[in-house]
Amino acid sequence: MHGHHGVATTGESMLKKIAYLGCAVLAVLPPAFASDCQPAPQTLVGQLRIVESRHTDGTPIRAFVVFIEEGQCVSVEGVDGEHADVVLRDVHLAPKDGKTSRWDEAVGQEVTVRGRMGLPFTAWHVGSAMMFDATISAIQSFREE
Repeated sequence: MHGHHGVATTGESMLKKIAYLGCAVLAVLPPAFASDCQPAPQTLVGQLRIVESRHTDGTPIRAFVVFIEEGQCVSVEGVDGEHADVVLRDVHLAPKDGKTSRWDEAVGQEVTVRGRMGLPFTAWHVGSAMMFDATISAIQSFREE
């Protein structure tokens, strides 16, 4: 009989421990999540490359894409105002005013691009995210090192 009483107490303290651990875990999670996925940046640094692919209708696509080595998680807004967490690895640049005059000479080099981050929403888009109204603000030539 007395053994049964001891089991009940152990059970209670065990439950309290589990409940306490649960609270501790919850307390730790939100900040960690918040710091993992940051708001989408206005500026990105990465290597500019040309990605050639095909639209679903067969039209060739020649896209300027910035490849980022350290894929950081960011929260990007889509066309309908919905947000999605995206790991930035390859960002398709949609040039401001369609101007890419200096872009060709920057291919293969590290560039700093500025623009408005967004989610790809058509078959024309390649990459994990888009940067609309993109402009290249700096070109870091590897040859100078």
